[in-house]
Amino acid sequence: MCGIAGFCAPRGRFGDNNLQTMLRAIHHRGPDDGGTHVTMTAGQRPHSVWMGSRRLAIQDLSSAGHQPMIDVPSGDVISFNGEIYNFPELRDSLEKGDCQFRSLCDTEVALQSWRRAGLEAVRQWRGMFSAALWNQRKEELWLVRDDWGIKPLYYSWDGDTLAFCSEVRALLAAGIVAPKLEWRAVEDYLRFGAVQDPLTIVEGIYALLPGHALRWSNGQIEIQRFAKPLPEAPIESTDVETELREIVRQQLVSDVPVTVFLSGGVDSSIVSLLARQEGGQGVNTMSVVFDEAKYTEGPYARRVAKHIGTEHHEVLLRPHDLRAKVSEAIKRMDQPTSDGINSYIISQAARQAGFTVALTGLGGDEFFGGYETFRRTPRLANLLEWCRKAPAAARAAGRIVAPGFARMRGAPRKFSQYLRYATFEEHPFFLQRTLFFPPEIRRLCWGRPSQLAQRVAEARLLEIVEEAAALDELNQVSYFEARTYMANTLLRDGDQMSMAHSLELRVPLVDQKLAASVFALTGKNKGLGKEPKMLLRKAFERQLPKEVFDRKKMGFTLPFDLWLRTSLKQEVQSTLVSGMLWEPEPASAVWEEFQDGVLDWSRPWSLYVLSRWVAQYIPTAVENRCSAELSQATRRVLRLDAAGPFTPA
Repeated sequence: MCGIAGFCAPRGRFGDNNLQTMLRAIHHRGPDDGGTHVTMTAGQRPHSVWMGSRRLAIQDLSSAGHQPMIDVPSGDVISFNGEIYNFPELRDSLEKGDCQFRSLCDTEVALQSWRRAGLEAVRQWRGMFSAALWNQRKEELWLVRDDWGIKPLYYSWDGDTLAFCSEVRALLAAGIVAPKLEWRAVEDYLRFGAVQDPLTIVEGIYALLPGHALRWSNGQIEIQRFAKPLPEAPIESTDVETELREIVRQQLVSDVPVTVFLSGGVDSSIVSLLARQEGGQGVNTMSVVFDEAKYTEGPYARRVAKHIGTEHHEVLLRPHDLRAKVSEAIKRMDQPTSDGINSYIISQAARQAGFTVALTGLGGDEFFGGYETFRRTPRLANLLEWCRKAPAAARAAGRIVAPGFARMRGAPRKFSQYLRYATFEEHPFFLQRTLFFPPEIRRLCWGRPSQLAQRVAEARLLEIVEEAAALDELNQVSYFEARTYMANTLLRDGDQMSMAHSLELRVPLVDQKLAASVFALTGKNKGLGKEPKMLLRKAFERQLPKEVFDRKKMGFTLPFDLWLRTSLKQEVQSTLVSGMLWEPEPASAVWEEFQDGVLDWSRPWSLYVLSRWVAQYIPTAVENRCSAELSQATRRVLRLDAAGPFTPA
């Protein structure tokens, strides 16, 4: 597990100082070792190719795992971030072909396999990764990212220079990209609680999409997809227990201490059970608990830990501890997120307890049908179909009554929002994942976002819908969840918040082979939309306490609903109504509706987090907002008309 950085630039444009600045900015991702490599290209347009790494040593702790790793005979180089769990099998195959190794780490296996087979080798890497690979003979730099986007990789391209890094903030710190807010990404953030790949919150920086490769050659770039998004042929059944047992066994391999994050829910309990069975005595589990009984999952986690026999650790979080941790976490976010504070806190506790690797149950809800979206999407699809066929007068009447309906305490706000804002063209799944609808976003952002239909991220959503078109209705929901909420919120949060504490987070349920198996099953055979996580229940219900499967789903979240009304109230309220980034009137309305119980905590919290993150990393956006507001006030005083001269009031 590491952080990687580098660039390809005309000679003299960027140099070692820029690369070292990026590496210092991602030091937390790899505090154990670091290195750089530079080469010069020949030809008519000579470039400098710089590669750098920060290493968090997990396997083969010796200096043989130093990066960037160079294959001396060929001159090929790799900077690698992540883990290839099937590297022993790949290594055996390479050794049979007379390949000799000088280390015991998976990075060298990645380099040697890629040297021999290129992208075909990358398709065989089973794990989580982002990597930069230099081909000396062809003078090509390749950037690759794993199938489901577990590990991040960002790049900038101005037509002349390609720069890349594991974190957005490092590209800012090195001065490679100017700190300018990407308003299309702000709209995405407000819509879904997280910026959707390939956009980032900074203009000019993009995320390499999961399962894609970027090739730089002779001053030009091209991007292609190497991963197959879905299986080609359906299957009738799969042995989930055997597959998961193999995955967990692979992901327990480590030369440093490992723990499991245990909430007591289905997914984390299964991962903890298999870790105990495959890892033997001394397996550790960890949980975050609260004094507020309504929110804590502590009793469930303790019950599971006792049942399976792990050494269990608890982190008690109280409201008076939270303010400092929230401030820390927002500063450590690589991109703003409406979620993720929980991951920051438990990752910090795990690292302080001496662990370097943690396994988590992330991915179970997406692949096995744990969310309510699996039940609601078909119903909403029927509703929208009815609305499409309804007379225009009926739809207009619905939009008129919708605002009053939304203000009713306990009313389903989303239903009223569908009536009010839905275009009836968008897939109903994305309507369910919406925080703020486009008209609300325009009011919050003083009319700034525009050209909604031409957004880069919207094109990406349409692409995802097309990819899933061959799947049945319920498997489509699974695919949408995995490609949007899981990839752009859960996995991104897990990476940035764990690596902030130099902790490697492994996600056994987000496995290429397992995903291929579950997507090859029909939604009906998986029980999607009927019994949540039916496949997992059938496989493990005899090995875990009954309440693991029978209790109501809580989800691993902090009691923000309570804390925003108490310990965090003044701080969040003052930020929202300050006009620092949002129009004060609609932002105040969001806060008031939350206090009245009309909105849940995620709406005001998302506005607060983005305001604080932007003030920290893109202060010019706040300055521009204040200048725009001052200009608007001046125009009102002077009665300035853009179409003609002004007259004093």
